Amino acid sequence: MRTLESLMSELAKPFHPASVTWKPGAVAKGGGKALALAYADLRAYQNRLDEVAGADWSVRYVPWGDRIICELTICGVTRTSTGEADSQSERSEIAGTAAEAQAFKRACAMFGLGRYLYNLPSTWAEYDSERKQFTEPAKAKLLGILMQHYRQATGRAPETGGDTGDAVSEATRKHLHALGTELYGEQWDAVRHRNVRRVTGGRTESSADLTEAEAQRLIDGMNTLKRQRAAANHQRVAA
Repeated sequence: MRTLESLMSELAKPFHPASVTWKPGAVAKGGGKALALAYADLRAYQNRLDEVAGADWSVRYVPWGDRIICELTICGVTRTSTGEADSQSERSEIAGTAAEAQAFKRACAMFGLGRYLYNLPSTWAEYDSERKQFTEPAKAKLLGILMQHYRQATGRAPETGGDTGDAVSEATRKHLHALGTELYGEQWDAVRHRNVRRVTGGRTESSADLTEAEAQRLIDGMNTLKRQRAAANHQRVAA
């Protein structure tokens, strides 16, 4: 029977760098730089739990005022944490989902899973305030930080694809192309190659070579862009 110590050791291993992305925290005056905060989506956490604990993990959510309590049980051991919606998620009307995700990740951190993301060095990186994203050189720099940490923690370079999941499904790829065509029209082909190269760290430019996790990251980013455009159009109409 596995001990809690050995289980936590497996959970604490870093995610493959391709499973981690960055979001801006504080933005410097003038908008040219932003504090980069590393995060991984729920699928990376869930995949790691499946790999380490198999079917022997479960999660339960309990409302607590404006917050949500997550009770995460792994191999008979339960640890809890809370999550709350931030102003951005409230504006996008996904407050409940965001609070659950935050509570779940915090509960995972109680077991060591994903905790290292909070301990990565604070990094200010070049930021495009108009597009609300880090510049391409900044993304390359941030990827390098993840790669270096991965090598130091595991003693080896990350393998191509890593723990990002299976190859992209046909349904996900069709969804990706439909969303890309909706957002970019005739420019989608050029944009697609550039975005695929970015999300895979230069591994490929073909969407057919994406993993499921990489494709989902692109879809999540485009859904965010879609919401931002809708909000901007609403503001223009209101004005």
